[in-house]
Amino acid sequence: MRNSGLMSDGWRPSYLPDQIWAPKGLPGWMRAVPGWAARAATEGRFPLEVAEWEASLLKGPGAVSRGLPDGDGRPVLTIPGFGFGDYTTVPLQIALKGGGYTVKYSRIFSNIRCSNTAVDKLGQVAARIVKRDNGRRLLVVGHSRGGLLARGLGALFPDLIERVIAMGAPMDDEFAFYELPRPAAFFLSRLYQLEPKHRELGCATSQCQCAYMQAIRKPMPPEVELVSIYSASDGVVDWRSCVVPEATNVEVSGTHLGMGLKPETLRVIMEQLARDPVIPAEPSDQ
Repeated sequence: MRNSGLMSDGWRPSYLPDQIWAPKGLPGWMRAVPGWAARAATEGRFPLEVAEWEASLLKGPGAVSRGLPDGDGRPVLTIPGFGFGDYTTVPLQIALKGGGYTVKYSRIFSNIRCSNTAVDKLGQVAARIVKRDNGRRLLVVGHSRGGLLARGLGALFPDLIERVIAMGAPMDDEFAFYELPRPAAFFLSRLYQLEPKHRELGCATSQCQCAYMQAIRKPMPPEVELVSIYSASDGVVDWRSCVVPEATNVEVSGTHLGMGLKPETLRVIMEQLARDPVIPAEPSDQ
């Protein structure tokens, strides 16, 4: 499934969109249309997913966590996707509260800041939460770019983070996204380059050498669990880049935009939050 003919920087494959690739699950006749049209069509199902979520509310806020252990007030930090803020994680917040968890906010209004700066700020937020929770490491859930930041948070602050759950996050290549976010991403990369420090580091490029980029290029610290939730019908992110060997990879159905509100995905998140932590194996003396 990987495009092994292209390498971004010698350590991982590139996932560059071609003209014919289309998300899975489309009608046969749509497989003949250009890739960009198929991707737009699959994301066009988002309004139906909103309606599905609204209908699920009639079952009560705890429906997606039914039969699972109560969260017992444990804090969960939520991180929104690219360009959005905490207000877009409301469906996730409702599910978390219904499952007995305490929602902690990223304090992000628009997720467009330099990733290194954003993760530093999130590290401060996480430190305060952990201190108030008597030192217990934090659970983090992020969507899209929020999932990338969550992974960076776990990589840079393993003493603060126990488990990272990412939805639709291209963790094997953070630039493996298609047409929809590209204009904004291009504009922001040019904006970042206006600052000498960011230009020197190569900010917003695959060659960036900031602490965040160096950390996510390495395997996650063994004491931090990583869960990657992806959809093969994602029309924004190449789903192949979401599947990484170090993670528990879970496939769901639906669009990229609707991933954070589909009852199916919310159920997977609640299941992953509820399971017991995995204790890293001790290194062998042999």
